[in-house]
Amino acid sequence: MDQNTENTERFKKNRSQPVSSPVILQFGHAETLLPLLSLMGYFKDKEPLTAYNYKEQMHRKFRSGHIVPYASNLIFVLYHCKNATTPKEAFRVQLLLNEKVLPLAHSQETASLYEDLKDHYRDLLQSCRTSDECELPKVNNTSDEL
Repeated sequence: MDQNTENTERFKKNRSQPVSSPVILQFGHAETLLPLLSLMGYFKDKEPLTAYNYKEQMHRKFRSGHIVPYASNLIFVLYHCKNATTPKEAFRVQLLLNEKVLPLAHSQETASLYEDLKDHYRDLLQSCRTSDECELPKVNNTSDEL
């Protein structure tokens, strides 16, 4: 998203240049989407599910089949607010889970200032090393097996 905000700022300065990325799409699976939502603080129940309280947990928040059904999606929508009075107010973010607005976990608002959202998740963003997490294992180059 930082790249998109930078592109928009560049676009405002020099309107003869097109925005390089009006949309960025990234794809994954439920097995990556569910941990991301959990990490962001969504669908947390007050009581953990155990064998002894299953009946009371029938309406718990964390139900993977409801959160990430087949063909689920999480969309981060970045809005550029042309009438913003300060640079901080120039961008807002809205989340959609399975095409439905997902209130922000930290505020329950339907949209947030981009800078506020970055501040809220600062520790996560600073500790995430994408190149390390997504690195593919080295293959055995000495093997002649097919």
